[in-house]
Amino acid sequence: MGIIDFSPLKGTLDQIALQLVTLMAICGLAYIIAFILLRVIKVPSQLAHYISTAVLLAAFYYSFVNGYIPGIQSAQ
Repeated sequence: MGIIDFSPLKGTLDQIALQLVTLMAICGLAYIIAFILLRVIKVPSQLAHYISTAVLLAAFYYSFVNGYIPGIQSAQ
């Protein structure tokens, strides 16, 4: 059995990994910022979690559709 050389894929895999980390950071920051703002304006904690989760999902969808998928397609 020969050793498989993955070095030609290294640049593409690094780019995909960086985009995934960026996607997760954007979603996490969206949740945290939304939750903090809602708590500052005195929204109950349970409702603030629900609304922040909706913001997280919206940020995830927007980032995934407009950033992550086109980035993968351009890497091919």
